[in-house]
Order: sequence, then structure tokens, then C-alpha cells
Amino acid sequence: MNNKLSIAYFYPDLLNLYGDNGNVEIISQRALKRGIEVEVMNISIDSGFDASFMQKVNFVFMGGGPDSGQKSMYGDLVNNKKELLREYTENNGVGLYICGSYQLFGHYYKSADGTVLNGLGIFDLHTEHFGEKKPRCIGNTQAELSEIITNDPVFKNVNKLDTTLVGFENHGGRTYLGKNIAPLAKVVVGHGNNSEDKTEGAVYKKSYGTYFHGPFLARNPHFADYLIAQALQISGEELPPLDDALIIAAHTASKKLKQ
Repeated sequence: MNNKLSIAYFYPDLLNLYGDNGNVEIISQRALKRGIEVEVMNISIDSGFDASFMQKVNFVFMGGGPDSGQKSMYGDLVNNKKELLREYTENNGVGLYICGSYQLFGHYYKSADGTVLNGLGIFDLHTEHFGEKKPRCIGNTQAELSEIITNDPVFKNVNKLDTTLVGFENHGGRTYLGKNIAPLAKVVVGHGNNSEDKTEGAVYKKSYGTYFHGPFLARNPHFADYLIAQALQISGEELPPLDDALIIAAHTASKKLKQ
């Protein structure tokens, strides 16, 4: 068992829309309360590192951000960090990517004016913004986790709640999954990836993309523990239960919210 959770938090100063940094705080605190050492390494545009650094990392997080924030980090991400993230992902590195960063992990983002922004091409998906032709995807969300996750013995060991994810979404781009990637969940309330096919987010190896803000993990402790167990390469049975009465109440109450 790896007894240290080493988190690489990419662009915390630029991609922190709707409290996405809370995801790092939640996963860190849930690990620390179990006596697991945690190191959070903030990765900025100026941060230089190589493959040996990524080999020390067992969890990567990248949030969502306004257009200005995404434009600021885009060049660095594509030119300097793309291949390191690709290798990390292909080698089953655990990662969580929210909204804007989720989109950038795909093949491309096509804006309403037809401009195409090439993505990292790590996830087999693309995103398009249709402008005024289609309404913005915004509101409270609820989705049922994919069987890829619910059938995973690790998730079964850590799940003390249910198979539902709750959150909040606000995105103009609509994401369409390719053949080589699976949805994270099926939409119950909200828009999800594109407000058309009922898919929400994506799963590729041990990396996950989602449109759920909130912060996402604050109301989904079962998924937070799933990420911790995967990052530490344990079965999940080793994680002692925590007093989650408040967070479970928040999760349950969120399921009653209207979109």
C-alpha cells in the first residue's frame, strides 16, 4: 500500500470556478483523518517538471475556469504538460477533471463563432458551443453512476451511501463522447454532457471528467473515497469509516432540489 497521497493540483490560481479547489480540500481531509500523509503540489504556468516528478504523483486534479483563465493556461498545458499528462493517464494514473479542464482533455472545443481550440486528445470526446442556438446548461444536477464504477469491487468497499452523484452545472459547451470512452453517469436531473443523450462526464482508465461543480466531492463522499482508494492502490477495505452524517445529509437534501 502507498501510504502517501501525492496530489498534483494544476492551475489552482486560474481554474477555480464555483469552489472547485474544495475538491482538493475534501480529498485531502478525508485522507488525513485516516492517518494518511498528504502532499499537495500546486502546478502553475511557471512550474517546470519532468516524467520523474509525475511518477511520484498518484492523484491529479484540474478544475474549471472562466474563458480568461483557460486562455491563460492553454498554451502551457498543450505545449509543456500535454505529453506528461498523457503518459500519466495511459499508465492508469488517477485524475479528476472538472468542466473546462474536462473539455480540454478531449480532441477539440468548437466555439459558437466556429473557432476550433485543439485539446489534449487524451479523452475520446469533443465539445461544441452552439451560442444562441441552444440554451446554456445550468442548474442542480443528479446522475446515476455507470456500472463500470458500481461493479468495481473497490467502489463497493468504500460506498457507504448510494450510487448517485449530485452537484451543480453551468456550461455553454456541449460534450459528445466517442467510441473509446464511457460516461461517468446517467443524468436523472439536469443536462449532463449535452442535454441530449443523458450522459454525464466520462471515464477513461482511472481518470474521470465531469461537469458537476459544487465542489463536486463535498456532497459525494463515496466517490471521494473511491478516488483515494484508487490513488493509494488499495481495495478500499483499509479505509476506516468517517463521521459523514453532515455530508450525507447534504447529499440526500441535494437529491430533492429542482433543476
